[in-house]
Amino acid sequence: MLNPGGTIVHITDCYSPRTGGIETQVANLVAAQRDAGWPVEIMTATVGEPEQGVNRITAPIPFGLPIHPRTRARVVESLAASKPSVAHIHIGATSPFAWGAIRAVRDLNLPTVITVHSMWGPLSRFGYHTFASQLSESHFTWSAVSEQASQLVRQALNVPVHLMPNGIDLNSWVTNGSTSAHLRVVGVLRMAPRKRVLPWLSVMGQVQKRVPTVSAVLVGHGPLLSVAQRYADKHGIKVEFPGRLTQSQLLSIYRESDVFLQSSIRESFGIAALEARAAGLAVVAREGTGTASFIVNGVNGFLERSDTKLADRLIDLACNPHLLASIKTSNQVPPPYDRASLLRVSGHLYDLAKQH
Repeated sequence: MLNPGGTIVHITDCYSPRTGGIETQVANLVAAQRDAGWPVEIMTATVGEPEQGVNRITAPIPFGLPIHPRTRARVVESLAASKPSVAHIHIGATSPFAWGAIRAVRDLNLPTVITVHSMWGPLSRFGYHTFASQLSESHFTWSAVSEQASQLVRQALNVPVHLMPNGIDLNSWVTNGSTSAHLRVVGVLRMAPRKRVLPWLSVMGQVQKRVPTVSAVLVGHGPLLSVAQRYADKHGIKVEFPGRLTQSQLLSIYRESDVFLQSSIRESFGIAALEARAAGLAVVAREGTGTASFIVNGVNGFLERSDTKLADRLIDLACNPHLLASIKTSNQVPPPYDRASLLRVSGHLYDLAKQH
């Protein structure tokens, strides 16, 4: 699809200035579409400064949560005024604004693509199944960011689910390679329980007990940052905590690093790992997540079944420079998830939505 034939409206609970996986993924998709000349608007419940092309449907909710008590009515009103050709709704584990918007697009009979950006657990699957059963006569084009996430959506809703993988500007993540004398491990995550921050640190502790020269950097911010710092101090784990960084700052760290460590077991895609892979780093992650979409085990990195195995693999890489060099050489070949793929897949899904 070279031209979507009208305006696309992306509807998402969370958007800039909030930071996180969905926000990054939606921003990448919007940027790719706008660069291609597609007319794009964003509708969100996130509070923020006025921004061209961004419709913020917000309410004075404590802690700035992206919730609006009259989502359905406000979204209907806004869509009726702007008359987009297709809606693209983005949902996570809990997305009250997006689910209200689903009712709104049904009322307007608007062609709609829905992309699931998270790994639905048992409670999420039950809740979404109950909600979707009330919309059984509606026709939406469902998608998810990885095959692992797609399987959970199929189980919950019993509908066809297409793949809508994430994508990045690959060229902007290219580095000149590591300059570190000893193995340097980096992680990038939100300091929140579901990202398994303390297990990440525990893995590094296991590694450093056996190979003390291995260094680590854990990038990110969130409610567990101070907890993580105290944990590292208590257990003698050598790790830097630079907080939230810009892309330029993160690239500087990647240039001096060798391995990206991901400890999450609920990663629907793993866009931070994709960025690290594009920067040439070996990726060591837990198996069974969306990271398997772009990491071939033993070629681009390693996918392991336990935290103990993550530590063992990092030790292997620290002690076997030829193995590490082989992985990093493989990663000089860019991964397939670029902005061109975002345009191709999203355009195909919009065509399907218009055929319902």
